[in-house]
Amino acid sequence: MYRSSRAQKLSIGCATLVAFVTASAALAAPCFLCRKPVLDTPISLAVGTIRTPEFPVKHEAYTISIQVERTLPATDLYCMMGVKPFPWSQDHCGMLHIATLLEADWTVWDGDHVVAHGSVRGVDFHVTATKELLTKQIGDFVGEKDKKYILEVKFTEDGTPLNVTNPHLIVMMTKPTDI
Repeated sequence: MYRSSRAQKLSIGCATLVAFVTASAALAAPCFLCRKPVLDTPISLAVGTIRTPEFPVKHEAYTISIQVERTLPATDLYCMMGVKPFPWSQDHCGMLHIATLLEADWTVWDGDHVVAHGSVRGVDFHVTATKELLTKQIGDFVGEKDKKYILEVKFTEDGTPLNVTNPHLIVMMTKPTDI
């Protein structure tokens, strides 16, 4: 028969209390992973300009991304999207003659006022990936409370071979900050 010592009982009680407090704090905190994008729209990556409908923002930081489904071979997809999976990995795209197709200029508008702008060119490491999706960050901006913005993206390279990956333009609040 197993007999617990007083120290073991105290240790088990403390561990249970810590687990309960940790779980309660996690459940009480805002769920960053539960957030929905303020903009998620299917797009074509053909040369040309896309102008989104207005979308509301808070006084927070936002990322602008292109998200695609991983329906192409990984090497082709990474090269065409202009990403390296790891900063230390070699760039084999040139050797394989696979061009970067995701090149664009973007602007966030508040009426006639430019809030932020930038461009994406060449290869970088601003990517997140899951088994099903690849998401390349192309920019970021800080929103002003109770404003509605429009995002304009001008694709400067023909990315239509990537259209089979169901590309989406995504604007999403990053984790809450003390802006």
